[in-house]
Amino acid sequence: MRYWTYAEIKSKVETDLDLQSETFITPEEMLAYCNEAIDETEAEIHTLYEDYFLDSEVVSIVNGTDGYALPSNIYAHKIRDIIYRNGGNIWPLKRIRDWKKIRDYSVWKYYGHGQVTEYFIKNSIVGEPQFILSPPNLETGDFLTVWYLRNANRMTDENSVCDIPEFVSFVIVFMKYKCMQKEGHPSTPEIIADLEQQRGQMRAVLSGMVADNDTEIEADYSHYREHS
Repeated sequence: MRYWTYAEIKSKVETDLDLQSETFITPEEMLAYCNEAIDETEAEIHTLYEDYFLDSEVVSIVNGTDGYALPSNIYAHKIRDIIYRNGGNIWPLKRIRDWKKIRDYSVWKYYGHGQVTEYFIKNSIVGEPQFILSPPNLETGDFLTVWYLRNANRMTDENSVCDIPEFVSFVIVFMKYKCMQKEGHPSTPEIIADLEQQRGQMRAVLSGMVADNDTEIEADYSHYREHS
């Protein structure tokens, strides 16, 4: 599988459109077009196959502290799971439903700390969202692993790597469209049709992106285990 750098992507766009000596489109604009294309691709991926960007991060918890920063590259606060593990003691933390999280958290804050079993998201400081443990924990250590959906890599310079290799063709065609749109190119309708074709191919790939071909619907029996 080939991972393209931004320099390679830009070169492909400029060569195909004969823009090597073009000054009408600035380097900053070209870079912005690439990141806009990545935004589009990322949105499609998170709609159709979220685990494409599955990642994890170990979080060190501190006795009595209830708030912890979300991973810096998390996408839209999308946590897949939080797992507590201390030796042989392992369990998932439940996300508290929105309608009861404030009530439950307030009760635990009043009655004291306990074994952490739940969490919810708090976004009170700009740029510093947190997940809040309920009840606040009584331990200190690297006991939590947050499994989450991360952002796609953004291009910042020519050495930046595009980490969506299956869909780099969509990124390239999207950039061509933006360039042609700015220049008022007469073939813009044709590149739009090409772009939608690439989008359709991407959606088809994502819709069938299950490596082992197991299409069985997973049953969730956790509700019964929790009440047994």
